[in-house]
Amino acid sequence: MRDLASRLRRIVRQDAERERAAAPTRELTYVADLEGGHDTGRTAAALGGAVHGSPGSACVVVDRSWSAGDRHGHREVGGWTIDAEAPIALFDPRLKSLSSWADRVVFFDVETTGLSGGAGTLAFLAGCGWFEGDGFRVRQFFLSGPAGEHAMLDALGAIFDEASLLVTFNGRSFDVPVMEMRWAFHRRATPTDDLPHLDMLPPARRLWGIDAEHSCSLTSLEQLLLGVHRHGDVPGFEIPARYFQFLRTGDPATVEGVLEHNRLDVISLAAVTAHALRLARGGPEACRLPGEQLALGRLYERAGDADRALRSYELAGAASGHRGVRRQALARLAELKRRARQYDEAAAAWQDVLELSEAREEGTPLERRATEALAIHHEHRVRDLDAARRYAEALTTSTAAGAATRAHHRLRRLDRKIKLGAEALKIFD
Repeated sequence: MRDLASRLRRIVRQDAERERAAAPTRELTYVADLEGGHDTGRTAAALGGAVHGSPGSACVVVDRSWSAGDRHGHREVGGWTIDAEAPIALFDPRLKSLSSWADRVVFFDVETTGLSGGAGTLAFLAGCGWFEGDGFRVRQFFLSGPAGEHAMLDALGAIFDEASLLVTFNGRSFDVPVMEMRWAFHRRATPTDDLPHLDMLPPARRLWGIDAEHSCSLTSLEQLLLGVHRHGDVPGFEIPARYFQFLRTGDPATVEGVLEHNRLDVISLAAVTAHALRLARGGPEACRLPGEQLALGRLYERAGDADRALRSYELAGAASGHRGVRRQALARLAELKRRARQYDEAAAAWQDVLELSEAREEGTPLERRATEALAIHHEHRVRDLDAARRYAEALTTSTAAGAATRAHHRLRRLDRKIKLGAEALKIFD
């Protein structure tokens, strides 16, 4: 879909002068059952909003704001503000050269008529949120009919033109390509082309994929991290049907819950992003969950910050409970210690990995790595050939490709060394 959108934008740019000089062309827009839609003014009044646009194309705009003292979950909204000093490039290296990213961060989420993302997918509701001082505002644009899409695209373009960073949740794969398609179909420039974009879904999976256990959806994360529990929320799969029902009946009550769902998505996205940035700046000591410390260690390691990565792995490896997290953290700690030529510390970490293993984990890739690393350490570093042989022998039953072969090769070499050592002792005796 992104390739198609890129091709369409390229065509638009190439033909821009010709299109302006020619007679108006028929625009490729999605048309639902009702071409004109319902009375925008009546819909706006019912939804607590206002009409935006011209008589030829108008949409509903709904503003909701939270003051600094209003609560969202277990913290006041003022506590979720964005830390401009946080190392945002830790989550996306493409943002490394962006110095003024925090000037105006816009959080964005759309509700559409389907999930296919094709040419017929219409974003009938677009929510934008940003911090105003210590408070937060969500501005939503709703289509009472497809004819209002011009007005919505104009309004979104104005917001994006002033943004320093766009933040979405899975927006790189869905929300932004859907909107780019709509701008291209309307023969308009795409305001997201040069706008820096942080998709929070990949960082969320890295930071909380272990602790979230079953899902890294935004609603799961807001429960885990923010203490937000929605009551009476409209399920995502039900949203397109509600909009089509609105188009058939014109009853704004059918979509009130959809707007509330979108509002909560936007403010929760802002809070989750703020929490992630707080962890990135505060380091592993700011983490509440061992899984966060493990994930931060990996992010620091990817960024080349070995010292903070080591500290993260040390804290995660020493955490009570969370045995699986501890094993992974200790394994990464061992690798970093080995690279730093701290061989004894690396061996101690690998030994801790084995001691944390359970019977059902015998023969797992992690256990094989630990056992092989200890065999190498005792053969080449400590020169304890008997210990090296015990570790090597434990690998001979491995079913992994090559592991048993390497173990038998190592055993033959160790047996030769042990034999030569014994013969040398006899000579000296």
